[in-house]
Amino acid sequence: MKIEILGCSGGIGPGLKTTTFLIDDTLLLDSGTGVELLSMERMLNIRDVVITHGHLDHIIGLPLMLATIFDQHQQPIHVYALPKVIAALEQHIFNWTIWPDYTKLPEERPIISLHQVEVGDALTIQGKTVTVLPSEHPTPTVGYLIDNGQNSFVFTGDTGSNDKLWPLINQHKPDLLIIDVSFTDESDQLARLSGHLTPALLAQQLIQLTQNPRIAITHLKPGVEDTIMQQCQRLLPQRQIDRLHQGEVITLE
Repeated sequence: MKIEILGCSGGIGPGLKTTTFLIDDTLLLDSGTGVELLSMERMLNIRDVVITHGHLDHIIGLPLMLATIFDQHQQPIHVYALPKVIAALEQHIFNWTIWPDYTKLPEERPIISLHQVEVGDALTIQGKTVTVLPSEHPTPTVGYLIDNGQNSFVFTGDTGSNDKLWPLINQHKPDLLIIDVSFTDESDQLARLSGHLTPALLAQQLIQLTQNPRIAITHLKPGVEDTIMQQCQRLLPQRQIDRLHQGEVITLE
């Protein structure tokens, strides 16, 4: 399984794109500003999009991509998200005021089809099992476990302390855990209020992890990336912890 990191930053700026992971060229996991790095041909190859939550940095690429490929698309793109996220897309994005309603365009065969998911669902998408995982964030949010039958990884989505997650990770034993650590330990209060982790909170959470997957840190806020990673590595010297990098291609085999 190939995971291409098109965006993994907690903000924007030169060289920074927000959360967008492309799996095996045809499955998009969140659709932040990283979508803009794809060529027309590569956007046309995407068949499915799974969304963790409705915050703008995770969805902004979707409406822009649809407008870009509209005249050339050959078959609908299937979008999966929580019911409240689907409702938000319908009411606040595809509403003719913010953006055209691509759930109804073209009339004979709309370019996107929206599908509701719930925590605990195990979907079959492109021959992979996509399991919907709990998350802790101020807006309805999930993570995903993606398993191709040989390898698997977990993306937590944006999350704070999330005790419901760890028994599931221990059960499924993923090869890779991509987890949100947005703030330094000095910003603990802000992290807790906004539903994100700090290195110290991550260390507390990982006490519950009985496996030893590779851990990749994502959603770091611009300007404090190095400090976050230094704090993570100091607190967790026994874990394999790396920073996720835009442009990185991870191959699980």
